[in-house]
Formats: sequence, C-alpha cells, structure tokens
Amino acid sequence: MGKVLMVVRILPKDSDTDLDELARAVESKLPKDVRVSDKRVEDIGFGLKALLMGFLMPEVDGVGEALEQYLSTVELVGEYDVQSVTRI
Repeated sequence: MGKVLMVVRILPKDSDTDLDELARAVESKLPKDVRVSDKRVEDIGFGLKALLMGFLMPEVDGVGEALEQYLSTVELVGEYDVQSVTRI
C-alpha cells in the first residue's frame, strides 16, 4: 500500500492565535493512520501568518476526507486549504 502526502495551509480563527498552539490542537486527535510529517509558518502579509502542515497517510479511500472533516472541527482553525496531494 502506498502513502500520500497532503499539504494543507491552515489559517487560525483569530489573527492573535499562537501558531504553535494551533499546531498542537491539530495534532491532538488526528484520524487513525494520519501523522504530521512537516509543519512551518508562512507569512501571508500585513502581519498575518498561516500554518503549512504536511500529513502522511495511507493511500486508502476516505482517509483524506476524514482529515478534512477533522480539520473543520478543530476549534482554533478558521479555514484551511489543501495545497497539494502527492503519492510518495
């Protein structure tokens, strides 16, 4: 079974949110078989920042959708955007 890397840009609900706290909130209850491979802060402009996170998961139907559903339930997440999905 192959693996998939999904890169997601996550914007906090509030511009004053600590991005380390946001990352911890996202990592706290990830769906089964999903793990964080990388995370970094991206400057957007005007002092706004986003969190770029890479998620490794098995290449199985429904895992990516489960991650997206999970992200929509995390309290500190304002919005998110899937930047890329790559088979590795």
